[in-house]
Order: sequence, then C-alpha cells, then structure tokens
Amino acid sequence: MNRLLALLCCAFVPAAGAVETFTLDPDHTFPSFEIGHQGISVMRGKFNRSQGRVMLDAEKQTGAIEVRVDATSGDTGHDGLNKKLLGSNFFRTAQFPQIVFQSSVVEFKDGKPVASNGNLTLLGVTKPVTLEIRNYGCTLQFLTRRPMCGADVHTVIKRSDFGMNYGIPMIGDEVKLAIEVEGFKDY
Repeated sequence: MNRLLALLCCAFVPAAGAVETFTLDPDHTFPSFEIGHQGISVMRGKFNRSQGRVMLDAEKQTGAIEVRVDATSGDTGHDGLNKKLLGSNFFRTAQFPQIVFQSSVVEFKDGKPVASNGNLTLLGVTKPVTLEIRNYGCTLQFLTRRPMCGADVHTVIKRSDFGMNYGIPMIGDEVKLAIEVEGFKDY
C-alpha cells in the first residue's frame, strides 16, 4: 500500500528563534488503527516500522512534518488476518508498500503544537487530513541525556476515500488512527 497513516506524527517545540529538526525514534513510534468489524467488535492493528522528521519553529509557530510508514509491517497479531490485510483487498502492499503523511502546517496553542494539517497518501490516493496532537511534551532521554519530544497523535479517516472499499459495511469504513510518537533532536 502506497502510504497511509502516517499516520502520524508528532510535533516538537524547539527553542525560541530557531528551527529545530527531530528524527522520529522507530523504537518509540507506534502507528495503530481501529476499525469496526461486523457491527459487534473493534479490530485493532499496528505497523511495526515507520520513520520521519519534524521541523518546528516555536517563535514563528510554524513547522513541517513527514512520516513514512512501512505498510508491509502491518500486524494484527493473527498471521492469517495479516495476510488478508496486506493483500489485494486492503493495503495491497505489493503495489503500495508505503503510507505517507506530509505537512507544512502545524497549529500551536499556548506555545505547543496541537494539530497538523497535511496530506495522507494511501493506495496511491492523496487526501487532506488533520492530525490532532495530544499530550505533547519534551525532556532529556534518561540514559543519553539527548533532547527528545513526544506526543499522542489522533485522526479519523474513511478508508473508502482512498479506494479501500472491500467489505463495507460489514467491515467499517471509518478508521481511527492513533500514533504514539517520540523523536530525538538532530544536531
């Protein structure tokens, strides 16, 4: 699958007066999704590999985000379901191995990023998406003392908007995306 969720993203507030860049930590960035299944339960899954960068200027309250999710790393915890999910009816990973979110708009409130408006590309289709940034914070990583920031990122999309129509309505159209994200400041 070409690009999808990227889901996800985070935002980091740099020191006043300077653009700072953060590289997402793949060991602490966790894109996940929820979708209704036959009107009686919620199916959950995740992507095990992602990468990205966030650039922010706290003084100007501007930023840019790019996140790439390896769609082939999709995982529901069930081997048979994973094969279906990554196959021709859903993510079509042979043709579209990445999901991408790109944004040059980051919204701030009280000096912290709270949203990012950008484009999500999934199955070769690009649509505008707004990511809500929650629980944003920064600290020093306790072992390396390296500056890091993180957040929980959320949005809801309709998979049919990206041409993923298989199984609707028994398998829900609305997909909730949640991304736990952390990134280290680049030097």
